[in-house]
Amino acid sequence: MFQNAQTLDKTQHGALRFKPAADFAFARGLTTAPLAPIEIAEAAEFYPVLFTPNGLLNAVAVLGLRERNVFLNEKNQWLDTYVPVHARRYPFILGRVGTTDEYLLAADMDAPQFNATEGEPVFTDKSELNPYFDKVIELLNSYEKNLREGRAVMNELETSGVLVAKDLSFREGTDVHLIGGFRVVEREKVMALDDATLARWVRSGLMALLELHWASFRHLSKVALASSRPEQVQ
Repeated sequence: MFQNAQTLDKTQHGALRFKPAADFAFARGLTTAPLAPIEIAEAAEFYPVLFTPNGLLNAVAVLGLRERNVFLNEKNQWLDTYVPVHARRYPFILGRVGTTDEYLLAADMDAPQFNATEGEPVFTDKSELNPYFDKVIELLNSYEKNLREGRAVMNELETSGVLVAKDLSFREGTDVHLIGGFRVVEREKVMALDDATLARWVRSGLMALLELHWASFRHLSKVALASSRPEQVQ
């Protein structure tokens, strides 16, 4: 996803039209989805929630391995009731203007939702962005705001030393399946922290997020085993 993101411009994209996708075929190769903190409670009901291995710290829903999203069926329908915002917002994304706090609406020009003949025009006859996309912008702004706020809270996981890189293995008969390339929070390291830190994490909501993170481990074997089976797509 987001292979050719461009800021929407009335001169360059004035004739562009948008038609919602009939399915999630565009997310067939999506194996992780960054989660805003507000999503984690729902996402942890269905997906393993782990942490990025490097760069900006994010919680992510693990959707599959080997470049395949195992939460899509053969008709490219999403199998579980909660679809991460990262997938729902596609093909739209906010593009940051330099190093400022200003963002502009951008989109993946390679997305199947765009064409020149069907659907809603991206721009009106007055060369203004179609009000049809107001809810899209509202969703994107909320998502980005929650991601930024989440990083501010979760940065304490980095500084406290409780995040560790770990390969998780699962056995199916004689086969061993691995999930690696992520970080997890070690409960023992958290419990060894001083009382003041633990109290602060409870008040900030970070401890509640960690409990969801740990509870979501029950989905790891499901993802690993599904990823090992042959893909079936109609």
